[in-house]
Amino acid sequence: MRVLLLASIPLAACASTTPAAPAASAPHAPQTTTASAAPTAPPARADAAEAGYTLVLLRSGPKSGTLPAEENGHAFEGHFANMGRMAREGQLVLAGPYGDFRHASDLRGIFVLATGDRARAEAWAGTDPTTQAGVFVQEFHDLATAAALRRSMAENLAWNDRQAAAGHTPAPGENGRGYALLTAEEGARAWRELAPLCNAEGGVLLLAHLDGTRALALLDVENAAEARERFAPQLENLGACTLDDWFGSKLLARLPELRDP
Repeated sequence: MRVLLLASIPLAACASTTPAAPAASAPHAPQTTTASAAPTAPPARADAAEAGYTLVLLRSGPKSGTLPAEENGHAFEGHFANMGRMAREGQLVLAGPYGDFRHASDLRGIFVLATGDRARAEAWAGTDPTTQAGVFVQEFHDLATAAALRRSMAENLAWNDRQAAAGHTPAPGENGRGYALLTAEEGARAWRELAPLCNAEGGVLLLAHLDGTRALALLDVENAAEARERFAPQLENLGACTLDDWFGSKLLARLPELRDP
């Protein structure tokens, strides 16, 4: 899946962890997995301006790779159209696919939804036609970050509008590029190592609390292999974590400069 609105390798110095894939359900019903409560108190947050979001992991579902070509194509047409609607309505603030290197082979992509309310997030994400068709299953996680995700999505939509106004249909991937996603099991250690790098020069574009005690970071590199080299000193001190190739909008590189209203 290559999302234009806008995949992992185990590290020698960063022990990889592989979450279990969610169990299959009825082929044509959205399937969700809710993360279990964290066993310990969350680390202290560094920024009182953090907003609550929901991270949705899209994983391969029971119908992935098995639908007839026409039905599969129809599901993905609906998938992309629905994402556009969600973005325009302020529900979706970040989306993109995993790349070739990812710590679990069933990881396909992510949504970040503009709500910390789990029931609302499940309702929004449940409108995805590929999930309804059984191509994907969804796994939900709490996310909190001060990154200007709403402003970033607004800039992406404005870019799309400018292309349309100019009569230009962007080629696949035209406004996209590779990044790396880092997931750390010990959030306090991740914040200690990565928070000082949350700027354009440091290369940490987004740092978020994940499920209270964990951390998620978007790194300004082309892939996980490059991240392992650039952030080697920090990775040595993170403990258990994973790095994934991920594809998103080029405009995400401006996240450290942006502020939400």
